[in-house]
Amino acid sequence: MVRRSLILAALAAVSSPLAAQVTPAPDDYVWSSDRPDAHAPIGVTGVRTLELGDIEFSYRFSQDNSRGVWFLTDSLPLAQTLQLYQIAPLTLSKQTHTVMGSYGVMEGLTLTAAAEFVVYEREQLTSGGIYFITGAEELGDLSLNAIYEVYAGGPYRIHASLGAVIPVGKARTWACTPASIAVGCDPDTPSSPHSALPYDMRPGSGSFSVQPGLSGQVQNEFGSVGAQFKGNINLGVGFEDLNFTPGDSYEANGWAAYKINDYFSISAGVRWRIWGNYEGADPLLDPTLDPGTDPVFLAGQRADMPLGINFIIPGDGPVGGHRLFAEAIYAIHHDYEGPQLGLDWGLNLGYRTGL
Repeated sequence: MVRRSLILAALAAVSSPLAAQVTPAPDDYVWSSDRPDAHAPIGVTGVRTLELGDIEFSYRFSQDNSRGVWFLTDSLPLAQTLQLYQIAPLTLSKQTHTVMGSYGVMEGLTLTAAAEFVVYEREQLTSGGIYFITGAEELGDLSLNAIYEVYAGGPYRIHASLGAVIPVGKARTWACTPASIAVGCDPDTPSSPHSALPYDMRPGSGSFSVQPGLSGQVQNEFGSVGAQFKGNINLGVGFEDLNFTPGDSYEANGWAAYKINDYFSISAGVRWRIWGNYEGADPLLDPTLDPGTDPVFLAGQRADMPLGINFIIPGDGPVGGHRLFAEAIYAIHHDYEGPQLGLDWGLNLGYRTGL
């Protein structure tokens, strides 16, 4: 409750200078993309187009830290989780390195491509009292997007996007667990009998998917306000003949950014995500083993509160005009259809440059 109150107070502090002013009429104001608040927070992508011929590269480091098993809107005691499953996950750290390139192919149309590398570390406890850690380091899927400027007038910008996910990432990962070690698993020998890891430690979807999106921003002399809705719809077809497909997911973002000066802005917002259960199941996973191996109860939704800063590097040097981003993410609401690890907090750090 204290965390929610502090975060809501921060959101009010950022948005109040915007709400206190009347947004200028389109004829009285011209949108500026050179301000620190003109870019969405680093956790939101596909919001804007580039000028014709512009090239932009960016890097983002993300870390999501989950702790404890949640069911519906409450966390479950460890003892209760171990009554339901043979293994209880304690924590999960997910670090994602994302590189993205964007190119303005024509006025009002930008193409982007992004690739990921993901590192997992999961702490677990068995019903027999054995504590162990599993990890995985794998490439994620490749995503391609087209962003189209639907409307640009005065202080308003509206963009639509359509993307595709190419399932090049690992849809099944492996590691030594107490069960596989008992039959000779050796972490340094790939051919030894490793165990398939839970669904929450797999960076690849194994399925092609489409990603429609719609974004809007409005700006005045004090700051910017934006919103975005984005979906990920799995097609159930991939390069591998798998028996499982992740559920579709949808995400909505709303944010307010306050311009401190020409180089620095702060932002706060709300990020809501909902996802469905897996279709099918991995035959290599026992659904009674772990909450993360049960595909029937992996649907849910969550609301987060991101707090961020955007900074433009001043000067005319080699990095002058490049941007730095930071964003802290705090989970404020969980609602899971079955026992799942719940996000505790997250972090996004980013660097963006144009050529």
